[in-house]
Order: sequence, then C-alpha cells, then structure tokens
Amino acid sequence: MKTQPTRLPLQKRRQYHAAGSDYLPALNHFFSDDHASPLQTLLPVKGIIALAALFVGLPFCRVQAERPDFMLGVDANYSLEMESKGADWKWNGKRNDLFAGMHEQGARWLRVRLWTGDDGVNGKSYAVQVVERGSKAGLTPYLVIFLSENWADLTKQPAPAAWKDLNLADRAAAIRKYASDIVSHFRKHGLTSHFYEIGNEIDYGICGVFPGKHDEKTPDELATRIWIDEADLILACENGVKAVDPEAKFLLHIAHWWDAEFVTKFFQFMLARSIQVDFAGLSYFPSSKIGGSLTLEQFGGVVDQVSAAIKRPVIIPETAYPSTTDFSGQFGTWRNEVSGYPLTPDGQARWLGDFLKFCRANPNIAGAFYWSPEWYGEGMWKAFALFDEEGEARPAWKGFRDR
Repeated sequence: MKTQPTRLPLQKRRQYHAAGSDYLPALNHFFSDDHASPLQTLLPVKGIIALAALFVGLPFCRVQAERPDFMLGVDANYSLEMESKGADWKWNGKRNDLFAGMHEQGARWLRVRLWTGDDGVNGKSYAVQVVERGSKAGLTPYLVIFLSENWADLTKQPAPAAWKDLNLADRAAAIRKYASDIVSHFRKHGLTSHFYEIGNEIDYGICGVFPGKHDEKTPDELATRIWIDEADLILACENGVKAVDPEAKFLLHIAHWWDAEFVTKFFQFMLARSIQVDFAGLSYFPSSKIGGSLTLEQFGGVVDQVSAAIKRPVIIPETAYPSTTDFSGQFGTWRNEVSGYPLTPDGQARWLGDFLKFCRANPNIAGAFYWSPEWYGEGMWKAFALFDEEGEARPAWKGFRDR
C-alpha cells in the first residue's frame, strides 16, 4: 500500500542572518560537535566562510552570491556511448566537448553511474573514462555505487548475479571487499572528491533486498522486513569505502520527494543503525505527478521538514523538466505541466532557472543535479534533454549560468 503524500506549506527556516561569528552556530544547526560538516572534506581546500554560506539563511540575493560551494552538477552518463555512435553537442551552432561545454555553462560536479561489471556501459572501465573526461574539463566527479549490474531504482533493486544467492552476511562481506577495491581503483584513475552515493533510489531496498510485488511498503513494514537488512549492506559498503578513503562522506538517495514522513522515517532509521548519512538525497520530477509531484514551495516544505528532523542538508541527485509534450516510452506519462511553466523550450528554461535559484536560496539544500541533459535524439528522454534533436543546446542552460 502506498503511503499518502504529505502536502506541507512552505516553512522557510531563516534562523541565522548575521555574518562573521554567527556562521558557526548555523553550521551546528546541521552537525553536532563530534560530527564535522561533510563539505569540509569533499575537496582538498574549502574555506569556512564559503562553507558556512551553504547553510546560513541569508537574504536571497546574498545567498546567490555567497554559495560557491553549492554542488551544481549533471548526470551525463550516456555521453560516451552516444559519442561512439557519432553524436556531438553544440552551443550556438559551435561543436564543443560535452564535458567542457557543461563546465563553461556553470556545471561543477559530475554524477558518475557505476555498475558492478568491469565492461560495458556504466561498468568500471566505462565509468573510469567518464571520471577522466569530466576531470579534464574541470568538473568534480563523484561515484554512485549502484551495487547492481544493471538499473536499480525505486521499482527494482536486483543483486548482481555473483551475489544474488549469497546469504546476507556473505553478501555484506562481498560488498565490503568490492567497495574497497573499486574506490582504490578509481582514486588511482583521477577521482579526487571524497563524496560517494551508496545505491540509487533505495527507498525500498538495495542489492537484492526488496519487497514482493504485493507487500506493503509503509515505513513500519519496511523497517521490520527490508530496512534492517538494507542497513547492513549499506554499512558494509561504507566500511569498504572508508577502508581506502577515511575522509569519505556519504549521500543516501531515495525518491519519495512527495512524502516528508516517509523520508524522515527512512533517514532516522538509517542513522539509528549507525549508517553514516552526511547528505539526504531526494529525486524531484514535478512533471511526473508521482505523489502529486509538488510545487517548488511544497517541495521546499518537505526539504525543510526532513532537514530539521535529521539535522542534515539535502541534495537533489536527479531532476528534469520536459520541453515538449511530444514524447513517449517509459516516461511518456511525465508530461504534466507545472503551473506557469509550459512544456516548451522556454518553459523548460524558466522552470530550471527558477528551480536552481530556489535551491541556492534554501540553506537546507546543498546541491542539485540535472539528470541526463546530454541524452537528445528520438528516444524517450528527448523532451527532458537540454539539447534539441540536432544536438543544439536549449535555452535552459542559462539556469546553470545564473547566480
């Protein structure tokens, strides 16, 4: 049984407005004295004033100017596969390296999808190339350790074939070793950030731990049947990562952006099981109408409630908005116009620009990533891509440049 969406009024929390010494209490709003802010160790050099600007409830214009550490990024993992088939990307008619072009537009982070196989799209070798290309262009890549050998998301969390018949303890041991090996490999191939996402949309489980089709999926049911085993596997993965990278910080990412109660209970459960949660991740696809989808103001209310409850900042690892109603396939029903934002290239541009301004202005949001801006063409994502069917950049890139 699905949990009902929680529709909340916008409750902006602006507890700290002063500069200078007043930044430090604002940081303590999220992190206790014995738990350092995760952004202090994501990259080698970060100033405390810039760090504090992420979390302080400053007036809107000052937040825009004083959040250089806002994690503005993209998930562009179709890129190399598309290049191999002859795709290219253009801004104002001029071809450019995709990664360099996205950096020039204002993207700073790169979400890198990693499946467990060595070969093939999203396998280890492919993901290393994505890291290297992104790093060369000035982007900061981070790994999404899927713990699957194919797609895993809200609707499915399959275990890799090599692990699916293992009992929980043996699977956890395999995950710990895999995580150590993979982090060691990537750090030898140009990965510099200390930021990792464990799993992808792990609301209902991870790596083969998943409810049956007709099982209830309320927080109470999940806590007793799913989350308890899921936590053991997440902990194993985190321990494997930290064995190689002791400075590691972790994002756990779920998809219940419409349900503050579900999100809060998930993260409270994981924290109670000694899972290191430095950031709470929420997908946000408002044109899907999943759970009602929520306006920006309502989504901000969910973010504020969750952040206050778990004392952690929120990141949006996946978001997108369509530029047309002319698309079909898996996402063919995600054509619901948000009021004020028509499904046109200009409407997409206005929505993305307003969304990113909204995120930067909310001290509880530490970053946002656009999902698959590069994936243009005739496929099921063509409406959401930030390039038209000829590979020309759409107007929405302006939202990345605006501050």
